[in-house]
Amino acid sequence: MKYKIDVYIVDDHAMFNQGLADVVNHSDTVHVSRCFTTLSDCRLAMAERCPDVLLLDISVPERQRAAECGSSAGEAAWPDADIADSIAFCQWVVSAYPKVRVVAVTIHDEYGVIRRMLDSGAHGYVLKSAPIDQLITAIKQVWKGQRYISPEVESIIQESADQAVRLTIQEQNILSLVCEGRSNSEIAERLHLSTETVKWYRKRLLAKFGVKNTVSLVALVLKEHILPYAGPTEPTPASNQISTCQIKVISSPPSKKCLAK
Repeated sequence: MKYKIDVYIVDDHAMFNQGLADVVNHSDTVHVSRCFTTLSDCRLAMAERCPDVLLLDISVPERQRAAECGSSAGEAAWPDADIADSIAFCQWVVSAYPKVRVVAVTIHDEYGVIRRMLDSGAHGYVLKSAPIDQLITAIKQVWKGQRYISPEVESIIQESADQAVRLTIQEQNILSLVCEGRSNSEIAERLHLSTETVKWYRKRLLAKFGVKNTVSLVALVLKEHILPYAGPTEPTPASNQISTCQIKVISSPPSKKCLAK
């Protein structure tokens, strides 16, 4: 009987897990044996038996959320704590079980998140929008000891090789106010937004700059001498359009900079 590559899936959406497992199991070379919705459940299972390949989403909580139904859509879309947990989990897997190959399967196409995940030891990175054949190829390739980065992710990495960070006008405004030490409620009042929307933007900024918290974000801005020179602009209907960032460099060119697409 031909050997099938044993796969675990870790994603906090049970329906996604089941659907992906059903599709992958049609392959004659790959078999999904177990699925998990939390990192802790997968951690316990791996203490008993490890897979050949682990498909890991980058927004998986360590444990089941206490009040998932009460969280806002914005918070669910950018769970920065879960991103940090998943990246730390990837590091743990690679260190504790070096024979297990980890492939990130996620919606996150931000350069900062991609870079952090690959730096944590992930052997592959595939977007959820990719065709299933691409995922099967990734599983086979990493199982053979190679690395697999999907073409879409390769393009993002190439475009961001200079580590440019592209921000919308609204993101520029919020970054400026964050660096002033403004609270979420103060930013919301200044820009005529809801507090939850401001929280969503802050989490998006953390992901784009590849940092874990606001303190690290502000420290990066100060370290790289990236400072807003005009302050927040008045909000307009086009606030979410990509624009030339209101940033000036006050010393040598930084490694992080803001560019228009």
